[in-house]
Amino acid sequence: MDRRHRILARRVGLSNSRFDVMLDHVAGPDGAEVPDFLMVRPKVRLAGGVAGVCVLPVLEDGRVGLMRVHRPHFAGPLWVAPSGFAEANEMAEASALRELEEEAGLTCAPADLRPLGRLLLDPGVLEASLALFAATRCRPLPDGAAATPELGAGRLVMMSAEEAEELALTSPAMDGGTVVACLRWMALQRQQGQ
Repeated sequence: MDRRHRILARRVGLSNSRFDVMLDHVAGPDGAEVPDFLMVRPKVRLAGGVAGVCVLPVLEDGRVGLMRVHRPHFAGPLWVAPSGFAEANEMAEASALRELEEEAGLTCAPADLRPLGRLLLDPGVLEASLALFAATRCRPLPDGAAATPELGAGRLVMMSAEEAEELALTSPAMDGGTVVACLRWMALQRQQGQ
């Protein structure tokens, strides 16, 4: 017996500059059908379905940077690592370095960008994955260049890796990509005995 779900038909229900909201006609393994299963599909997806990146800034002294941001749909401030959409014809690593500069005003050498794997944020709703990175040996952009102001962007707060891990474990106001990046970074540090 086939235990997979199948998409019988797809149509775009809504679209904007970044996403198509698909209304899929889906058949389940038991034969049941859902004629309007909602799936959000980013318009730009890189290899492996990567649509965005989350990059955890790590300074030479091991401190980690998280941004304190505001989003219009949430009452209080949130903790996030620099993150954003991948651009067409861009490698995930290039997206991570670009977001690090744009949002945090930091840079690192490409060789200091450590992959932390991928994350499916909500595979029941979002048809994409997020590439996670730690940007080690970060430093401010040269010549006093600053981060690009973005809607809802906040200030970068430097903290110990242990404080970032504690926030990842306890804060109800941290996005999933940031939680996983913090926890994977700390697990990697423990494995390497640092």
